[in-house]
Amino acid sequence: MAKREVDKRKTRKALRKLRLAAERAEGEGGPGLTNWEKDFVEGVSKRLETYGSAFRDPGKGRLEEALSQAQEHVTRVLDKKSRKTKAGATGDVAKPRLQRSTLKRKAPLGSRPKPRVRDVNDDMAPEKYPDPALTPAEKRAALRIIPGGKRR
Repeated sequence: MAKREVDKRKTRKALRKLRLAAERAEGEGGPGLTNWEKDFVEGVSKRLETYGSAFRDPGKGRLEEALSQAQEHVTRVLDKKSRKTKAGATGDVAKPRLQRSTLKRKAPLGSRPKPRVRDVNDDMAPEKYPDPALTPAEKRAALRIIPGGKRR
């Protein structure tokens, strides 16, 4: 297998983001890292420094990137976690952000306005042969004559 060429800038950027998130989380007022997160940061950092990329399998991400899709996701989660502060910590307190979705919720079906649609039956001419009034005996009959059929 040929050696992969990963852009050194992408490697440095991934390493910088990972280290910054870890430092922020471990710093004063940060939420701290679990053992798994510490191992993840150490392992990925070591691979980025050694090989310039933290993954090898092309099915796990784009080959020109330094981190796989899963590693990128974990790094984003660590970064988001590191921006939060512990409850009651002194110092800079992060302002709570309102989370707004770009997707609007749709109103329930019953409250939506009905579309303006023409009724096809309004434009049709009246039938040539109106339904005759059926007698009770004709209503019980199994076979009926349908008006508008073929005449002989």
